Amino acid sequence: MKFRGPLHQPPVSEADIQAYSDGTLAGARAAHVRRYLAGRPGEWHRILFYRRLNAQIRDAFPEHADQAARAAQPRTAPARRARVLRYAIAFAAALALAGVALAWVAVSEPSQQMLNNAAVMALMEAENARPEALPEGAARPPFDFRPAGMRFLGGGEVRVGPFSSAQRYLYESSDGQRVVLLAGRAWLASDAPQWSAHRAGPLRLLMWRARGTRWVLAGDARTRGLMRAADLATLAPPH
Repeated sequence: MKFRGPLHQPPVSEADIQAYSDGTLAGARAAHVRRYLAGRPGEWHRILFYRRLNAQIRDAFPEHADQAARAAQPRTAPARRARVLRYAIAFAAALALAGVALAWVAVSEPSQQMLNNAAVMALMEAENARPEALPEGAARPPFDFRPAGMRFLGGGEVRVGPFSSAQRYLYESSDGQRVVLLAGRAWLASDAPQWSAHRAGPLRLLMWRARGTRWVLAGDARTRGLMRAADLATLAPPH
């Protein structure tokens, strides 16, 4: 009766034979294969053939053989630690980039006070500007204020801080009063769709926030249709 090894060990497979021939099988499994081959002398001829073939392949493609040998080696504890360290560094870098992005968003969003000051300055400039310097259609109006008796004159971008800007839109009431609408980013602020009013001397500022945008409508407190325009902006979506 031939010796086949302990009953709890699995039978020798073709993959075991190939790994044993390549020299990549170690430990108890390699000993099990040796015991198996001890009872089958004919199998040794196949093992020798595989080993000669592997040697010829290594001689013909030394670089590929080295790569295959490195890939066949088990991962050691230092390799696992290095892999974990790389993941930790990548995660920390991602967190740092996210922090930088949030910081940039924070400094590039104009505050309510910055936008109010810019609206007052823009209104003073608009009141002193000549009509031919404000061609109609220079920018697309975000709201239609014609039901409030106002026509759109034009618009463009204005700086409101060292790192922030806003969009300026200029309207004119039926009695010739200029009205300025400013829009600044407000991604980090919650919505406040109902407008609120603030007096700045003879001027009135109407403010609201919606869909990541901070709005300020500025005009003389006596301008006809000013609050009606704010109602149109807050009760209907932008164009």
